[in-house]
Amino acid sequence: CGGGLAPLLDELVVTLDRFLFLPSHAAEASALWIVHTHAFDAADHTPRLDISSPEKRCGKSTLLKLLNALVAHPVLASNITAAATFRVIEQDHPTLLIDEADTFLTNNETLRSVLNSGHSRNLAFVIRCEGEQNETRRFSTWAPVAVAHIGSFPQGFSTLDDRSIRIDMERKPEAVRVTRLTRQWLSAVEQLAPKIARWGKDNLDALKNSDPEIPDSLDDRAADNWRPLLAIADAAGGDWPSRARDIAVALSDSRAEKDSSTGSMLLSDIRDIFQQKNTDRLRSSHLCTALEEMETRPWGEFYRGEPITPTKLAKLLEPFKIEPGSVRFSDKTAKGYKLEWFQSAFERYLAPKTTPASPPA
Repeated sequence: CGGGLAPLLDELVVTLDRFLFLPSHAAEASALWIVHTHAFDAADHTPRLDISSPEKRCGKSTLLKLLNALVAHPVLASNITAAATFRVIEQDHPTLLIDEADTFLTNNETLRSVLNSGHSRNLAFVIRCEGEQNETRRFSTWAPVAVAHIGSFPQGFSTLDDRSIRIDMERKPEAVRVTRLTRQWLSAVEQLAPKIARWGKDNLDALKNSDPEIPDSLDDRAADNWRPLLAIADAAGGDWPSRARDIAVALSDSRAEKDSSTGSMLLSDIRDIFQQKNTDRLRSSHLCTALEEMETRPWGEFYRGEPITPTKLAKLLEPFKIEPGSVRFSDKTAKGYKLEWFQSAFERYLAPKTTPASPPA
């Protein structure tokens, strides 16, 4: 059912690379996602496209302009409320392109929950009361969404990041040349959209019935994100099936290395500290000091600019059913943690890593 999709995907990749300085695999992932917007009703999940950069002038707006020319039924917004989000989705069934998200996402838990809900077809609804009688009404949130922002998602938005395929953009070096996206070029790019739409319409049923093989290294959420894109790659044929799987693994591994929720980040750092100190027990105060000294982590300014404390540490570990206890250290007893208390959480929430054997008593 490829019907010329492979050369069309190749053309999308060339187009994106012509106007943008993109990291490895970003053009291919974006091309697959563009096609997905024209056939997302064949899928059970629609991954968010997370377009981030450390600073301005990294090409995010240019990428959004290209997406606006290529995706299905685009609605582009530089600010949007939760209510406007589910209403425009219910009304227009768009691909929602959100720019400048860093200016209004912080502390916007309602918008986060709306964007999260639209990731899964079966959960893509919110219920609100309307009218003088406060009658309930269900609104759909099922739509592809791209979100562009500077910096990482705000703290607490790891659930949105988890539902995303992330494009980490950077400012291009002076020596790199890209084509400026003029109105004439944009008009030429727009000619690709009807071809993609036609392919999506013609192959919707085939995509609904597809069951693409998922790389073993992808966790459940990453598998949900990539399944519809891998189905498209399989339909395209050629080298796209293997190419897409390599990209899925590379981008998923990169995201796992660069970012994690606060809880899993803390577990990973604690595991490293136990290993570096070659011990099976640590005082709470010593563990907090070791965390504070990790320069690339947030623990040194964890709460209102102050370092993490034993009380805050215990609170963060509580959901993992890990509590501080009275631990024997040489001839003294103090509040602390034993390595064995973490083993179950390490196995459940972290990628496998060799943990050193406990030192002899």
